[in-house]
Parts: sequence; C-alpha cells; structure tokens
Amino acid sequence: MRLIVKFKRLHKWFALLVGIQLILWIVSGIAFSFIDHDQVSGDFIFAESYNKRSNPLTQLVDFQRWANKYPTARQIRQFNLDDRNMVEVITKQQSQLFNADSLEAISVDKPMINNIAKASYQGGGIIRSTQLKTIKTDENRTFALPIWEVAFDDQYATSLYFSSTTGEYRGVRTNSWRLNDFFLMLHFMDYGQRGDFNHWLIIFAAVVLVFFSMSGMLLVYSSFSKEDLSHIISHIFSRHFIKLTIIDEQGGGSIFKVEKGERLMGALEANGIELDSVCGGGGICGCCRIKQLGIENKGIENNPALANLSNHDTLSEDELRQGYRLACQLTVDSDITIQI
Repeated sequence: MRLIVKFKRLHKWFALLVGIQLILWIVSGIAFSFIDHDQVSGDFIFAESYNKRSNPLTQLVDFQRWANKYPTARQIRQFNLDDRNMVEVITKQQSQLFNADSLEAISVDKPMINNIAKASYQGGGIIRSTQLKTIKTDENRTFALPIWEVAFDDQYATSLYFSSTTGEYRGVRTNSWRLNDFFLMLHFMDYGQRGDFNHWLIIFAAVVLVFFSMSGMLLVYSSFSKEDLSHIISHIFSRHFIKLTIIDEQGGGSIFKVEKGERLMGALEANGIELDSVCGGGGICGCCRIKQLGIENKGIENNPALANLSNHDTLSEDELRQGYRLACQLTVDSDITIQI
C-alpha cells in the first residue's frame, strides 16, 4: 500500500501541472476574444497601401536574353517594386537585383529600404531606426535572414520587414501582434514556432494527463472501500446510529449520535468539530490524527474492524498500537470513544 501513497503524491503534482496549464488555456482564450485581430495583422498600416502600389507588370522582359547573360542562373524572376520594373537573378552563390529597364544593378541598402517604407506607410509616425537583422528573434522568426527591419515611432510600435536581397515587403509587427503572439505561445504551449502541435512539451503534457487519469482511477478505487459502499446503501435504505464520545484534555466528554458507517472526519464536521487537513481527506498529511480510546491494550490483531490499516501509512506502527488513527480514513461501525 506504500505504492498507493506514492501515487497520491504524484497525483497531487500532476493535478498542479494540469491545473496551471488549464488556467493558461482559459486566460489566453479570453485574451483572444478581446484582442483586435485587424490590428494584429497590421495590414492597415502598410500592406494594403503597398499592394495597391504594386501594379501588375505591363511588359515582360526578354528572359532568354537574361539567361544568355547569366548562364549559371538557377532562376530569373521579374516583379514590380515601388513602381519600378525589377529583375532578380538567382545563382548558386548569390541573388542579384537589376532595374529591368536600365539593366542597372541595384543594391538593397538602407536608403532604398527607407524610401520603400515611407512610400506606403500609414501609421502616422516617423522612422526611428533601420537595421539589417542577422539573428533570429521572436518577431522575425518566420522570415528568411538577413532581413531589413524598419522601426517607426508611432502608437503601434510598428516594425516593417523587407527582404535584404530584393527589398520586397515581408511583414509588419505591432504591439497588438506581440501581445497576440505571447498568448498564442501560452495557448499552444509552443515556445518556439507558436503553432506546432507536435512539439516535445505538448507531448509531455499529454503523457502527464494520461498518468494523471490513471492515478486518479487508481485512487478512486483505493479511496472507496466496501464500508463506503455499505454506508451509501444503508444511507439510502436504512439509517443506523451509533454513539460517538469525545474526551477533551481536561477529562470532560461530549456525546454525539452519528450514522453508522460514516467516516469519522465527516461525523465530526457534521457536529461542528473541524480538524486540520492539508490534503483534503486524502490520508497523506496526517493532520487529522486522533486517538481512539479503549483499544490500546487489545492489539490490532484482536480488533477485526481495525485490522486493515494500510490507509494509515502516515502513522508509525507504535502510534497505531497506541490507538492513534486518521479521522479521514477511520470508518465508525460501532460505538467509539476518541480523544482529539
């Protein structure tokens, strides 16, 4: 029965872990209902205006000419950037940007990125900084590095991201996005990509839930004895009362009439006497210890009703021989005298 005690303790910690995550799910779920998802996308600050400015191509370049000029090219791509016709030539070593009309090589530098950012930005602020980011962070984790970050001094704390090879717009981050990303991390238990259901932490949580359920079923089986079942049946069909005598430290006594088959702690609480209990009646903390009088010299073997004391593991054998019991585990089947 020591195994049952260990399972009770494990079950307590499992319950704590599950309870914490349940609270995080509830809090993050409530937060999602209050967050403005239009502000999370940030499209109203830049993307909508940028897409309007990105006019369709009016004339295709001669791709064969470009292929002949760059025979090692793996890909040649034409696109519109800030009303300019661009060609990107991608080789094994690098990606090079050209003006499709003038054939001039273009460097995607800071002034160019600032001009593109200003052209379609609608957040009402000014550029605070422009940096080429080479280290992955929570904000730029979905973009290919290196990437240009343009931070604006506005009410949204806007950061715009542009490709370091082509200058094309990649995304926007605002305080609303950051807040939503934080709660998304808590909700999915994914502290890396924020949306992966197959990461190690959620697998661990699932295993904890399985053990929590198994230990709970084991504790249900071990917590309800035949006496409990008999008490429920007798409570439904017939009620028998026995005498409970409580002796105080001064030798005085109080007598109560309680139902036969009831747990001692419940009988005491029904008569206005509450014992300390940290574990809530689980038989772990030992705070509800009482002394049953009149059995000290009889020995456990001479008391059939008390012979199975496996649920009193928190008490030593010497204490059991002296008559000490746990009120949360002791079923009263006959007249009983106790000392608290």
